[in-house]
Amino acid sequence: MSFIKRRQFLQFASSALATLGISQLEIEQQAIRYAQVLAQNTPRKRALLVGINDYLKVGNFQWYPLEGAVNDTQIQKELLINLFGFQPEDIRILHDQEATRANILQAFEDHLINWAQPGDVVIFHFSGHGSQVADLDKVFDDGRVSTIVPIDSPLPPGYPNKGGEVDDITGHTLWLLMQKINTENITFVLDSCYSGGARKGILTVRSRPGDQELLRITDSKIQLLASKQEQEYQKQLMSRLNLSNPDFAKLRQQGVPKGVMLAAARRNEAAIDTSFADTPCGIFTYILSRYLWQQTGVNSVNQLMVSTANTTDRILKEYFPTSSLVQRPEFNVKQGSNNDKQAVYFTTRKNISADAVVTKVQGNQIDLFLGGIDPRSLKAFGRGAIFTVFNSQGKEQGQVQIESRQQLKAQGKLIPATTRGATIAPGTLLQERSRAIPSNLTLRIGLDPSLGQDIELARQALRTINKRIEPVSANQPDVNYILGRVTQEYVQQLQKLNVKKLPEVGSIALFSPAADLIPGSDGSAGEPVADGVSNRLKAKLKSLLAASLVKLTLNTTSSKLSVAAAMETVDGNAIQAEAFTVRGATVAPVSRSRGQTTRSSNAQRITVGTLVRFLVQNNEPRALYISVLLISVDGELLVLSPLPGNEDAPPIPAGQQIQVPDPDRGELYQFRIAGEPGVAEVLVIASTTPFKKAIELLRALAAESDSQRGTPVNLDQKPDEAIVSLLNDLDEGTRGAGITQVDGTSQIDTQQMAALSITFEILPS
Repeated sequence: MSFIKRRQFLQFASSALATLGISQLEIEQQAIRYAQVLAQNTPRKRALLVGINDYLKVGNFQWYPLEGAVNDTQIQKELLINLFGFQPEDIRILHDQEATRANILQAFEDHLINWAQPGDVVIFHFSGHGSQVADLDKVFDDGRVSTIVPIDSPLPPGYPNKGGEVDDITGHTLWLLMQKINTENITFVLDSCYSGGARKGILTVRSRPGDQELLRITDSKIQLLASKQEQEYQKQLMSRLNLSNPDFAKLRQQGVPKGVMLAAARRNEAAIDTSFADTPCGIFTYILSRYLWQQTGVNSVNQLMVSTANTTDRILKEYFPTSSLVQRPEFNVKQGSNNDKQAVYFTTRKNISADAVVTKVQGNQIDLFLGGIDPRSLKAFGRGAIFTVFNSQGKEQGQVQIESRQQLKAQGKLIPATTRGATIAPGTLLQERSRAIPSNLTLRIGLDPSLGQDIELARQALRTINKRIEPVSANQPDVNYILGRVTQEYVQQLQKLNVKKLPEVGSIALFSPAADLIPGSDGSAGEPVADGVSNRLKAKLKSLLAASLVKLTLNTTSSKLSVAAAMETVDGNAIQAEAFTVRGATVAPVSRSRGQTTRSSNAQRITVGTLVRFLVQNNEPRALYISVLLISVDGELLVLSPLPGNEDAPPIPAGQQIQVPDPDRGELYQFRIAGEPGVAEVLVIASTTPFKKAIELLRALAAESDSQRGTPVNLDQKPDEAIVSLLNDLDEGTRGAGITQVDGTSQIDTQQMAALSITFEILPS
């Protein structure tokens, strides 16, 4: 019996036993036996995971602490156990004060090197600060070697005016450790970088200053060096490997000695530490892990990293559109090997895509880990959200409804009426059935210290706009935007970037979490805070609130509807960008049906003046109602479809496609790219039920603004009300579809609605 067939037989047998009424204890024991059988049919596996947040003050130098590094190890641990069959006791974890240089190296020796045999699988993951030191051997042209920074590696006294030694673990040592492990199936994951320590708004770059940041004012020859202890350890490793210095230098230049190295960013780029909703993490670790949760079957290293790099680029554009931060993950494999085509982590995985996994069962209460949730919609997976349990044949077995969530850990209960002989045990994978958007969700505006004595006036003004706009301290987690004054230092930074239109120093403005100006939000230098907030920024804040709410509906990877959308140029009919539902897909996306090659997310750049249109394709066997929204560079919301006078246009018939604007529907406008450079986004929402409340409000807004028939409506007056109406329509469409409703939430059913996003960058002509 093959491995896959044995897995399927065991899962089927578990379901049958549950149907016969075995006890909860027996179910848990069955799950343990099942995991043991899986382990016997796969290579031995071990992992060492290191996460350091607590970089508070070491010696005489202080640099930025991190928030998400420890959480990264939890994300990686749950992934390895639940998708790749690692046993918990084979995963060694070092956090904060445990993660000294000596402990990390000792764990390498004891847990990995002394254990590994040919064919075994080994993983090392490090999340924390990286740095650089001068390389006396000058293996690389710039004369520096990258490092990872243990918790006990202080910068020398007098830094950055003086050099000295640090107890970092250098890239040379990591190379030697990888070579010493007695198996080829090794993966190193480094979520750190070496571009110089920095903080940008509420984002922290995972890098401690190093040799490059030394101020060599009095002595051009001063250097930051690896400690003598580190240098001696490298010599010992080379001796154990029978390597001379020249041989090592030659091999080191060729790349990793075996296995795979996955890195969060390229050399001199930023590895970003941030928070999604209430979940601190490294962007790279979160996206890498989520991609693997969402996939089925075997994924190669190359596939993983191409998708991770594209998604990282898209997330940076959507979340931090003006940050100017660049993070492009990359990988390195043994020269001449085909390791880039090997399965991720050199091992097989469960072959069902998942959004969550059961971690504990106690009676009817279920603990979950939400490893596969899109970071953009995490806030919609608290109280009321529902997940479906599937067996190995992909048949629905039951549902679990969330009662509470903290970061990626959730507690819920089994819905008895839905259970069909399900084996609900630790390790059971689940997929989203419906999300629950809270009615009290707020747009959190951080009040920057640059407001000075006007902070309280700003707080009061924000509270008068909308009860869903919440003023908080700028250093609070999960801040959506920052309200502050334009400083002289910021204007000087823009001048260095050759920005032509400069804001006035002292003006009130909105900034991204990365502390960059939101286009069109700055005013005049002498403007009172109350006037700037209550009058000038009122409409923009409402639009930003509406945009944040509607983005919570995005369910491209989880919707069960079959819908595709694309943006193409009118002249030439070239597809510029596209999106399509993954689990609901029944036919190829638009580009493939035309024989075109889909552009990557990094290529979604459109110059000012380009005429474009949007295509929406209904691949369902039933008609679908469509709404198309534009979120402009400056945060305004426009309705591109349906339009005033055409609100009652029929839905898209089964198997048909429409274009927006569509002359056949009386849409008279053209969509020509215009305005300031930046990132814009188009949202395509498809539903099995009509948008009654949203259309009623659209009619009223069109009447108030005297909009021309067949042209887009700007929601600048009531954008928040329009989006709430849309959410209410989607919630009503969910009712009666087998979903247990929860008061105070809008339920969004994956079988009733699909929301797709096309993000593109506008470039000057």
